Amino acid sequence: MSFATEVKKELLSIDTMPCCKDALVAGILQGNSEIVLGGKSIKLIVKSPMPSVIRYLAPVLKQKYDLKTETSYLEKTNINKSRIYCLKILDDARQIIHDYHLMPFDTVTVDDELIENECCQISFIRGLFIAKGSINDPRKSNYHLEIVFKKPEIAVLTKNILDNVGIETTLTTRRNQSMLYIKKSELISEFLAFMGANSGVLQFEDLRIRRDLNNAVNRVMNCDIANANKSLQYCNEQLKAIEYLKEKDLIVKLTLRLQDAIRLREEYPEASLSELSEYSDKILGKHMSKSGISHCLTEIMRYYKFVTNQK
Repeated sequence: MSFATEVKKELLSIDTMPCCKDALVAGILQGNSEIVLGGKSIKLIVKSPMPSVIRYLAPVLKQKYDLKTETSYLEKTNINKSRIYCLKILDDARQIIHDYHLMPFDTVTVDDELIENECCQISFIRGLFIAKGSINDPRKSNYHLEIVFKKPEIAVLTKNILDNVGIETTLTTRRNQSMLYIKKSELISEFLAFMGANSGVLQFEDLRIRRDLNNAVNRVMNCDIANANKSLQYCNEQLKAIEYLKEKDLIVKLTLRLQDAIRLREEYPEASLSELSEYSDKILGKHMSKSGISHCLTEIMRYYKFVTNQK
């Protein structure tokens, strides 16, 4: 089960007041319903890849409108062979369509009785997300949450409600449909909390922290590897310079301090400056600081470049 499906199941399980339940149904129908014109009656079909959505809607609509319904499913012929579950209203659905503003030219507004209360606005957005929302698994590379809308007016309404509570979203158009999305992990977490997906928030934050920690560890390891490779390259260059100066009998022209640094580097070809400083007492019988060794090796490299440029 995907993370998005787990969140949607949690949202469907939230116990709400009757007014909020109506707003939730409105949100789901805005995204998942299709109006079918046939003869003198108007039918309504609700489709969802989640059977729990159909199980939720069927008794609610039956109780409120005393309608006959029929449930079924369609087998998709794609690679995943997933099912689409359907709820068909067998009686005339004009009243449902009117009450929930499902006609293309009709829409829900902020003053509508369906969402006049703040709690109902939350439930309405909860329904929209259940119908047409998605969220990436937080373990993946990108954080992304989105809701797709049939009506641009509903998208703007949703954005305004979220803006009023401090959840910033981006509104765009994709394939002639409005889409609201969030890419910042903190805002995604806030949106889940706003909808009441408490378990989803905890799971999201847990996975996000693990992922961010793993990324941080990987960055540190990559930096360490890069620094080690860079240090090894410097060591090889220093050894090459020392070998050249030996072949040309030029070591004796260097100061004793520089010769001590050469001795340390030859004894420990791959050691860091800190390690060379630690070994200096044992090899030289005296201590050389890390900065002192660095200065000496720099002087040796400068002398090497001077000599080779004189050719």
